[in-house]
Amino acid sequence: MNRKSTILWRVAVLGLIASLVPLGIYALERYNQVDTDRMLDVSVSIRTMSHVTVDKFGDSVWDTGNGSGFLVSRQNCEVWTNHHVIADAALIEVFPKGWNRAGGISATVVNATPRTDVAILELEHCDGLPQARLGNSDLVQPGDETFAVGNPLGRNPDSISRGIISHTQRYRDAPLPYLQTDAAINPGNSGGALFDREGNVIGMNTAIETTRFGSNTGVGFAVPINLVREVVAELREGPPSWGDAGFNDVVASLSPDEAEVFHVPDGLAALIITATPEDGPSAGKLEAHDVIYRINGNGIEDKKQATRMIGQHKVGEALALDVIRAGEQRRVEIVLGEGWSANAVPTADQYDGYLGMTLEMWTDKDDDRNRFKQPVITRVHSMGPAHRAHIASTQKTVFVNGGFAIPYLLDVKTVTGVAYQGEYHPVETVAEVESFAARAFADGEPLLLEIELWARTDPRDYRADLIHESTAFFKLTPERALAGNDDSRFKAKPLNRVSRAPFAMLRTAVRTRSPHA
Repeated sequence: MNRKSTILWRVAVLGLIASLVPLGIYALERYNQVDTDRMLDVSVSIRTMSHVTVDKFGDSVWDTGNGSGFLVSRQNCEVWTNHHVIADAALIEVFPKGWNRAGGISATVVNATPRTDVAILELEHCDGLPQARLGNSDLVQPGDETFAVGNPLGRNPDSISRGIISHTQRYRDAPLPYLQTDAAINPGNSGGALFDREGNVIGMNTAIETTRFGSNTGVGFAVPINLVREVVAELREGPPSWGDAGFNDVVASLSPDEAEVFHVPDGLAALIITATPEDGPSAGKLEAHDVIYRINGNGIEDKKQATRMIGQHKVGEALALDVIRAGEQRRVEIVLGEGWSANAVPTADQYDGYLGMTLEMWTDKDDDRNRFKQPVITRVHSMGPAHRAHIASTQKTVFVNGGFAIPYLLDVKTVTGVAYQGEYHPVETVAEVESFAARAFADGEPLLLEIELWARTDPRDYRADLIHESTAFFKLTPERALAGNDDSRFKAKPLNRVSRAPFAMLRTAVRTRSPHA
């Protein structure tokens, strides 16, 4: 090969390499690029309101909550989330990415279970929303990159954080294995999707690890999506159900060293019954200080593991328990009962008029209430127009002064005006407000109420002045109270709380005191 040919050959090779470099860079960029827009598009924020209750001061109060979810079916407008996000909800609203209206899309609960903390919601509509791609959580490995999407702290919709999977079989208090991740998860993320880097949902964000002071440690937990699929399939068939032996509340764990004192064989750990069960499947079968060391021939590790073993069996199935009673080994058979029971869902309040709230005039009072000349909101009724418009009632509290408890007004909320059919009208009496409400009801039109908030400069001091703090407008549509139970949130049986559950499901989001996300 002559010198000229060698030079040409080298130039050609260098040219080929030069042409491949941009392609390599492009391929690398494409590999590193993550479609976070799609993750956000399929994710939703959830806002809930509980039923109105009357507290010890006679004030009408309710809780608000925030959570997250993701759309899994455009055909059925189906969203999956956590049970504890909607467990106490009277009203559920869903907010897609970029939603710019004050109210969200109304949602109802198809079914839900506290045991695995999964709920199915159906939206009133889901026009234009894409559905999520569900991945395979069995393929997830420690070190895989993850992305958590949700509404942390109830004030940050459409938020996304990145981390890795740090464990794939982490058991906590629940009878299921969690995916563990260090992607930032906070209260309000509950029910949101945990994505892999390809944008597939691999888990449902559910809980966080906290210190004993309640601080977030940076470790989060998600229900594996394959398990969520299984649970959803069961929920579509009917109410949640699992077997319960009836001794979960009267049992304690014994380590192998402790169990050895009771002559438990084979170095096994055990459970000890702390009080004789008086009802349920174990009544008449187990006694106080019975030591259980095998269930259906399988050794026991601790109470949590035993709860998981029992919960895998269905109602009506028999469990064989190997027990030591008074130093003697024996076998006890227990037929499992139902581990799930639901309380009745609270009914909507009955009320007079069209606004679902009670208004009073205080001009004839002798104390500082006399200063308020406009109608005062003293009660808001559950599921009425005012409740759904997030209007709150006047609140009272108690100041403790030595041995004396002094009740006093914490704040006052007054209706000072009404906007109707494009025109603002000041109001001075209850009759004026009710007159506008009656007209709006007859016309099927909304009202805009102007409400002033008056509050103490120091809420802890009953002598502090009540000053005007803010003025806000609330849109509502007047309507009559519906008779009976108007709670239409659930498509299946009413679900509200759980008894004899293997672990406590506490409230979520910005009002949470629990380790839930």
